[in-house]
Amino acid sequence: MTSDYLGSLAVRNWDKIPGGYVTTIDPAALSEVLRIYHDFCDVASDGSFDRYSRIFRQVFYVAKFNAEVVGYSVYYIKPSITLDGLRKYAVLYSMAVDAKHRRQGIGKQLLTTSIREMQINGINEIVLYVSKKNIPALSLYAKFGFAVIGELPDICEEGESCYEMRVGLPAALA
Repeated sequence: MTSDYLGSLAVRNWDKIPGGYVTTIDPAALSEVLRIYHDFCDVASDGSFDRYSRIFRQVFYVAKFNAEVVGYSVYYIKPSITLDGLRKYAVLYSMAVDAKHRRQGIGKQLLTTSIREMQINGINEIVLYVSKKNIPALSLYAKFGFAVIGELPDICEEGESCYEMRVGLPAALA
């Protein structure tokens, strides 16, 4: 919880990229996001979505077509102090596209928008965890420069190994 509070301070004055069909979550969209999440993950509930939709609203992205939520990506921010000073990294908590809208570039657009915003807001790196079986996601993340740095059991699902992937973000040009 302390980490979430510190991370929420990092998004307080978050610079947004205007336009496009990817935007930040609004309270009315949360039920549609949860529907997509449950369809994709086959999990009964996850209280983190409600919390993240409130404290990390700026980095909780939804893709909408004709007012219908067709995909989402939700991050949380983790600041850390290093010998080089304060570093901020983002963790991609969850990302999914509605089954009937896959293979249309929505995941690519969610990542493009979120990564650009992360970069202009001083995020140094993005971390994610993805099932070794999720070949489409692995391919998409690799196209964005994410590299596998480890393998962890029981992160994505009990009894399943997942890859930990990371991508460093160069500082945005002013």
